[in-house]
Amino acid sequence: MLTISRPEDMPGVLLLTFDDVPSYNSLTTDTFGEITRTLRDTKDDDTVKAIVFTGAGEKAFSSGLSMGALATLATDDDRALFYTGGLSAREAIYAVGKPVIAAVNGACAGGGFELALCCDLIYASEKAKFTLPEVNIALTPGCGGAINLAHKMPLNRVYEMIWFGERVTADELQRWGVVNAVFAPEVFREEVAKRVNTLLEKPQSAVRALKQVLSHTALYSGEAESLKYERTLAVDEMRTRDFTEGVTAFREKRTPKFNVE
Repeated sequence: MLTISRPEDMPGVLLLTFDDVPSYNSLTTDTFGEITRTLRDTKDDDTVKAIVFTGAGEKAFSSGLSMGALATLATDDDRALFYTGGLSAREAIYAVGKPVIAAVNGACAGGGFELALCCDLIYASEKAKFTLPEVNIALTPGCGGAINLAHKMPLNRVYEMIWFGERVTADELQRWGVVNAVFAPEVFREEVAKRVNTLLEKPQSAVRALKQVLSHTALYSGEAESLKYERTLAVDEMRTRDFTEGVTAFREKRTPKFNVE
């Protein structure tokens, strides 16, 4: 579900492509594990100067966590493993020591958006739509998603986006400062390559030093306690009847019946 390549139009870049088009590039624990291993291996590889995430096909960057995978969570160990997988991928993005760019070419939902929020830059196609819909299956965003968004947008807007599961356009998120730039679909790949190649022309020692400083700020400036609390909530929420009903209803394509004892 993760294709790894070295694109000719971006020398020095490792391109990680979420590659499961029928599921709109959904994520599983295996995907998180592969991201984490790849970034850890890349950290000391001097031939890689930057990492770019994107999605296969034209419709999605990533639709987030696989509902099929969520439906299999039966024990607290399963739930903790699922949450920890996403958190490990997030921390690997911060720790890789090189620029990480999200090239969001389509729908960017749930865990997909949360991973994009961990990246240093987000470039988006005009077709991209962003959402954190976890509340619809009785969850809150994990992987630091809500925490990251609250650092980038006004808090009342974050509440509204997550509580109502709103789909927000790339242009809207650019106005809020979450997305760096928005490009027409027909020139999206070319424009991303142009920006990334310009970045790689800068002195890499300075680029990496800034990455280290700002990653440290993101990871350790009062966020540790928030993440600890988020982890407890995430695992607890996966035990609830509402969570089971939300996942089941989604897979059965029906309206869920929440708040039923």
